[in-house]
Amino acid sequence: MQEESHVVLLLFCFYNYICTMISNTKILRELWARQQISPLDVDYGRWERTRALLAQMAALGRSCIFAVDVYKGVYAYASEGFSDLFGVEPTRLRNIEAQGDFMEELIHPDDRAAITELQIRHGKFIYSLPAGERNDYRTIYQMRMHSAQGKYINVTSRQQVIETDRNGKAWIVMGMMEVAPDQTPTDRVKCSVLNLRTGQFFNPYADSQEWALTGRELEILSLIGQGYLSKEIAGRLGVSKSTVDNHRKNILAKLEADNAIEAINRARAAGLMD
Repeated sequence: MQEESHVVLLLFCFYNYICTMISNTKILRELWARQQISPLDVDYGRWERTRALLAQMAALGRSCIFAVDVYKGVYAYASEGFSDLFGVEPTRLRNIEAQGDFMEELIHPDDRAAITELQIRHGKFIYSLPAGERNDYRTIYQMRMHSAQGKYINVTSRQQVIETDRNGKAWIVMGMMEVAPDQTPTDRVKCSVLNLRTGQFFNPYADSQEWALTGRELEILSLIGQGYLSKEIAGRLGVSKSTVDNHRKNILAKLEADNAIEAINRARAAGLMD
């Protein structure tokens, strides 16, 4: 009886997961549809030339480059850079538009759900901006993908608009996937946004509760921004250096930053410090 209850609970959780994914996919398509691109405003001759340039870029390295056609709502291109690493048939990538999906099934299930949610938040953020600023951002994700060797590895994916229609609306979005330099095991997706005009990194759709720093953490981050080292901060605050180092680790974790400079930039962008 207990085993049956456990099975029912698992099925219920799986059903909820599938419903959530279907709902989120629908929301993403609705966000894309808000572009309201007309077939009269896109030039597929220009896209073919851009596609050829992407293929040349892909041939220079091991990155996997892909492109999404927002008007058609499909993948329009994918290079073969990751085919051997992830055990994907090259022909599948060559025929990506007809295939219908990219390598989503290789992304860790938890990360796949998180990325979908982040994409929805990003879409809402973009549509909150004036039309002339919506194509100025690059989104950067770090996630786990299942390799051909049977283990998950950390991968980064950078995405930005590379082609617009005649009215300046986002039409072709390019992504570049690479093996992340940091292969420290993680259980969450990292995400940041780069303003291509200002060079500023930030996260406009982070959970404010998750990013909340304590007063002591803000004090330490401010001192770091002023150029003080951990030993000097410890002396000023009357605590041990190890205590300061622990605070620094917590600050980086909360702000999903890889270093102090990135943490300071994100804290300022989020209005947590001047």
